[in-house]
Amino acid sequence: MKLGFFGGSFNPPSIAHYNLIKQALELYDFDKVYFVPVNDYYKKEDLARYEDRTNMIKLMIKSETKIDIYYMDNSRSFNTIDTLTTINDEFKNNEIVFFMGEDNFYKMPTWRAYDKLKKYNYIIFQRNDNFVANINMPNVIYMKNSENLLISSTLIRDKLIRNEDISNLVNKDVERYIKENKIYIGKN
Repeated sequence: MKLGFFGGSFNPPSIAHYNLIKQALELYDFDKVYFVPVNDYYKKEDLARYEDRTNMIKLMIKSETKIDIYYMDNSRSFNTIDTLTTINDEFKNNEIVFFMGEDNFYKMPTWRAYDKLKKYNYIIFQRNDNFVANINMPNVIYMKNSENLLISSTLIRDKLIRNEDISNLVNKDVERYIKENKIYIGKN
């Protein structure tokens, strides 16, 4: 099988995240694609609990048969190489591709075990039309920008803090979950 894995904080998951996965499914003929949310050990300001982020992803993909969540162990910290190795070991008899935004791809040479990270296959999502690949890796596909890639989770959180409308940025069930559980709201 051909499997894709999209790691990130998904804090919150946006329609851009969802549409990128759908686009990759169509363009590259994946059998299944998994969201891989970072666990609670990931150090990021205003990171919602792992449980809330996975619940929001579940709501966003509830009608999808080719999209799922890969649940990382939430009891310890993982670096990118740990995550990729774990997934690769579990699905070793499949073709595996990891998805990443260009912003993280640029940072990859500074990450732990960069030489090992280079051996994996990647699809890099562009964030803007001026994207220029500055890392020469033969196992990388660059997926062109689509109009909703400028939606960021930071933008969504900022709008929530200012009590602004986010209905065009997230799935309606995700918006309802955020508001019912008061996630990101009132975090001034």
